Amino acid sequence: MPRVLVALALSDLGRDALKFAMALALAIMLAMAFSVSTLMTVLGATVPGHEVAEADTDEIPAEHLEVMRQAANETCGVPWQVIAAIAKVESNFGRNMATSSAGAIGYGQFLPSSWAAFGNGGDPYDYRDAIPAIGRYLCAHGAPHDLRRAVWAYNHLDSYVDMVLA
Repeated sequence: MPRVLVALALSDLGRDALKFAMALALAIMLAMAFSVSTLMTVLGATVPGHEVAEADTDEIPAEHLEVMRQAANETCGVPWQVIAAIAKVESNFGRNMATSSAGAIGYGQFLPSSWAAFGNGGDPYDYRDAIPAIGRYLCAHGAPHDLRRAVWAYNHLDSYVDMVLA
């Protein structure tokens, strides 16, 4: 039986079957790549530098917005709108910086260990330090190429991710 398989593989029919199988495998991989890229677009992944959503900037303090845009440009290209959405959800742009029940602190509601890693020695209650730290955290966890994963790393709730990316 093995000799028959080897003979078939070496024949013209075997080579044609192998070419067909390789072409089919390539077509399936391309279809999967297209599907994944389409799904990532739907779920909120973006290309660096592209806007993710129209944002109402009226409620964002102007000086905070300036730092958000600067942080977006100085980090890996995480959209400023995502940084703004996290700041809105976490502390309402600094209007509520009470320590959470989980021990999260400051403007971006960082756990102390996360602040130690991404805060660069700054003040977690100062938006000028916290906003770039949010950007650095998101970049370290996959932004801007996989915003959903990066935001999920920030807070492990799908509802949180949905809220931020909306």
